[in-house]
Amino acid sequence: MKNPLRAIVYGLVDRMTFRRGIRRTYGGHSLRLPVRHVRYYQADYEPALFQFLKQNLKAGNTFWDCGAHFGLFSVIASRFVGPNGRVLAFEPMPSVREVLAEVVSMNEAMNVFVRPEALCDRVGEAIFYVTGNESSNADSLIRQTRHIGGITVSASTVDAMAKELGARADLMKIDVEGAELALLKGARGVIEEYRPVLFLSLHPAAIANSGTTLTEVFDLLEEYGFRTFWRAQPVDRRWFESQAGLFDVECFPAEKVNR
Repeated sequence: MKNPLRAIVYGLVDRMTFRRGIRRTYGGHSLRLPVRHVRYYQADYEPALFQFLKQNLKAGNTFWDCGAHFGLFSVIASRFVGPNGRVLAFEPMPSVREVLAEVVSMNEAMNVFVRPEALCDRVGEAIFYVTGNESSNADSLIRQTRHIGGITVSASTVDAMAKELGARADLMKIDVEGAELALLKGARGVIEEYRPVLFLSLHPAAIANSGTTLTEVFDLLEEYGFRTFWRAQPVDRRWFESQAGLFDVECFPAEKVNR
């Protein structure tokens, strides 16, 4: 249930700031967020990902933000890739995508393109399961106990979107709440042609709910010729398969790893 007093306060602050949002700094980068959502991110939010983007994105690159949520990383990445680069920000949940578009606009990130598709291994429509919280980052193609229902959204593959948009891929952030394997399967053509670097957030419980396993994810990464790292240290199959909670890995094409 919405808090009417909080809504009034947010409205007043919105008017006081001329609807330009509140400035905050994350990972050493300053940006504006809507008043009603500024408290969503803590100051120390995802420092490893900010550093990863800084180290691996270059001017003119194309960045895929798969599961963009409010666009925090889309906006920062837009600065790294510059005016000749592109950011493709995918967010299937309409209420969240509305905030994403607002964040992109108030930060004047003209090279960010907001997309509504849920990326997976098929093109068409899909059920997107929701928590009921309009700000949630836990909505997913994979049903979990915290979901209260679902909505119909457009579904597509990375390969199909790359063809439709005429886009390459240099770095992909993938945070899709259990649909990681499906997304990677639908990205085979792009991965084989462009050899992007991946920042992959893995949700073991949701992956299990999808009927797939971490073993299948690791096998596909190996099939694609990637080497996988956690906090800059190489990881093997045994470690990867043993993870029980949410974890992030960095995946590099083997030919890009210093020998």
